[in-house]
Amino acid sequence: MKFALFILASWTEKDTSAQGRIYTEALEQIEYAEELGFDSVWIAEHHSSRYGICPSLMPMVTYVAARTKRIRIGTGVSVLPFHNPILLAEESAMMDVLSDGRLEFGVGRGSADYEFGNFKIDFDSRDARFQEALDIILGLWTTPRFTYHGQFYQVDGLTLAPTPLQRPHPPVFLAVSRTPASVDVAVSRDLPILTSFSTPDTDNMGLFSLYAERCSAAGKPAHLDRMPYFRFVYLSEDEGEAREYPREALTWVRDLGGLRRTITSGDEIDVDLDHWRRTRPVDPPSYESELETTAYFGTPDQCTRWIDKLRTRHDIGYFGASMSFGAMEHARVMRSMELFATQVMPNFR
Repeated sequence: MKFALFILASWTEKDTSAQGRIYTEALEQIEYAEELGFDSVWIAEHHSSRYGICPSLMPMVTYVAARTKRIRIGTGVSVLPFHNPILLAEESAMMDVLSDGRLEFGVGRGSADYEFGNFKIDFDSRDARFQEALDIILGLWTTPRFTYHGQFYQVDGLTLAPTPLQRPHPPVFLAVSRTPASVDVAVSRDLPILTSFSTPDTDNMGLFSLYAERCSAAGKPAHLDRMPYFRFVYLSEDEGEAREYPREALTWVRDLGGLRRTITSGDEIDVDLDHWRRTRPVDPPSYESELETTAYFGTPDQCTRWIDKLRTRHDIGYFGASMSFGAMEHARVMRSMELFATQVMPNFR
């Protein structure tokens, strides 16, 4: 099996002085992941948000490439409607060259209404914009004097420089929602899928199963071993501590994620999360239920059994761990990473 680390870079405090520490800790975790033998690291893109503070992924992943030597570096994901596709094709190609061919290019169409509003982009245009942008990026990566005329973007006889080091281009992954339509897009383009670390196991397994079924019907290989299956993970030798310590951090991430889906303009930087919790119309799942459906919080032996179940029952060959979320203490995250790498990963290699 292969193993990935997912970086969310949550900013739980409104104090801007904490932002530098968040980046520093994220980079230390990435460097430690390489030292521990993780295969890849994936970094999230969010805008005007405390949920995660990496709004521009190409500078971040290029900086990560300069700080590392081996680990592959993924965008999780680049929201294509927010980017000029020519510029993103150039920047990602340059990053692939500078990293000696380590880019994993995860892409998505975006889901937060307020982010589209801030960019003055019609939310209902996101599907068409996404498809056109991806066509252009793949075309520029592979075709000299590339031309494309779409509804939103036009390219006339453009040759990219530099071109990606990986051939024919860096691996591309498509973020999918809970709808069959997004899975069909991935299958039609021969792209592996990315699912969310915050979606319950049963829903994610449904997406993986649907993807495999649609690939089989189309006569295409599913390549499940290429697709990281992301989960929240926290490990400790003490089972009680492992289950209880992340409670506040996971609750914050879950609730802020829910709040973000209700905002249609502006941002959520100064929104009163506690007030929203008191007034939200529907209660969220309990923390205890999330321990059964979403979060892998336990001892290394328990985590080994959970991953073995994914492998034997669902053919999962690539597991991704989101270990730093909310206000998780950096030292505890590093220790959890060490336990995962030394007591869980060797059981699958």
